[in-house]
Amino acid sequence: MFQRVHVQVLDNPTEGILFDDNTTETGGTNRVLTDELSKEMNYFYPSAVFVEYIDLFMDGEEEFDDIKELLRMGALNTPVVLINGVLKIHGGIPASVIKKEVEKLLSTGPVH
Repeated sequence: MFQRVHVQVLDNPTEGILFDDNTTETGGTNRVLTDELSKEMNYFYPSAVFVEYIDLFMDGEEEFDDIKELLRMGALNTPVVLINGVLKIHGGIPASVIKKEVEKLLSTGPVH
């Protein structure tokens, strides 16, 4: 059995969207970046890495209440990246950093 890695990108897609004449709506950007990350991980690590985008503020998403509280307090910025349930990155989706973290986990072998 080989190691599998679960990458979760937690986001608030309405954060930072200003509705006035000088700006445009930027919602969905992190979802697009997550989709690109998923394709890259699938290319390099087929069947070993699962990448998931999660809208933190959809109804019924109580699993991440602690992270939502940290976001409300200003201690974290979205997007928040969890790798195998451990908070690794916040404020962006740097594919190169995520790839290094994934490589570390995969090189350690299966978890028993």
